[in-house]
Amino acid sequence: MTQQLEGWLPARIHVDGGQLRVDWCHLGAQRFTDPFFDETLERRLRHPFALLFRHQTSMDALVARQARKPGLPVRGLVFHMSRCGSTLVAQLLAALPRHIMLSEAGPVDTVLRAHQHLPGVTDAQRIEWLRAVVGALGQQRHPEERAVFLKLDAWHVLELPLLQQAFPGVPWMFLYRDPVEVMASHQNHRGAHMLPGLLNPAHLGLEPGQVEGMPLDEYGARVLASICEAGLRGYLERSGPARLLDYRQLQSEGLRVLTELFGLELTAEDKPRLRDVLERNAKNPVLPFEDDTEEKARRVTSLGRALAEQWGRPVHDALEAERLRANNPA
Repeated sequence: MTQQLEGWLPARIHVDGGQLRVDWCHLGAQRFTDPFFDETLERRLRHPFALLFRHQTSMDALVARQARKPGLPVRGLVFHMSRCGSTLVAQLLAALPRHIMLSEAGPVDTVLRAHQHLPGVTDAQRIEWLRAVVGALGQQRHPEERAVFLKLDAWHVLELPLLQQAFPGVPWMFLYRDPVEVMASHQNHRGAHMLPGLLNPAHLGLEPGQVEGMPLDEYGARVLASICEAGLRGYLERSGPARLLDYRQLQSEGLRVLTELFGLELTAEDKPRLRDVLERNAKNPVLPFEDDTEEKARRVTSLGRALAEQWGRPVHDALEAERLRANNPA
């Protein structure tokens, strides 16, 4: 099966008959350079071969393959609050041909949340599955590729301890932004985690009954606060390399932070690539970058602002205090 799946990747993992099944897609030589994993996958599925020819295996087959072909090493994890510049970080890392950047890959999310759909799944199983998925997605398909970076979904910071067990000692960062601005973005177009149903209420410090009937803006504000609290808690309890980065510092300091944290050795050819990324809209690279801070501040509703201040401001300020303390040690 290993030879049969050469050039293929686990595109989707789903529950079938009480077990996880893996749908494979032939990626060929295509790199993960789109802002999100699913965009690369969708582009590939426009090719007749990838669309017509599929493989499906058990999760056990994926795990067995990982034992034989573990993939490139994971060199960095990117956690974030959502709508705070993490896509730009992913695009900067993806711009260097020696990196495989997996940006919010659906198969990673599926295995991280497998215990919500399959009773009895243990942390050890999730760790094994996670390593297998990332190993398969992180296969070297170009001679220059040397390392894998994971940009996780926003809610995955709630699983930070498990991810650190899966990838021990790997440097990580947590990005955040003024909660009012993030709330404004989600009021315009809500992310999946801002709607009840995706996340276990217990992870948010809520009882199931509390969620029922809770206004969407309040639920969203509490989700954002819980995500930031998990990032702050992980940073305070860190035992390895980790950095906090605020959206306002991303354009001026982001590249330096990435270089220091992940040990990037930039070449003369890298610098214009990275400069080009910084000048473009990360989610839509055909457009130039424009700071939307003032627009978001104007667009948020008065209720959204009040809830963001109530739930998000205290933890945002605590994150800022820790970031400034780390940058200016006594």
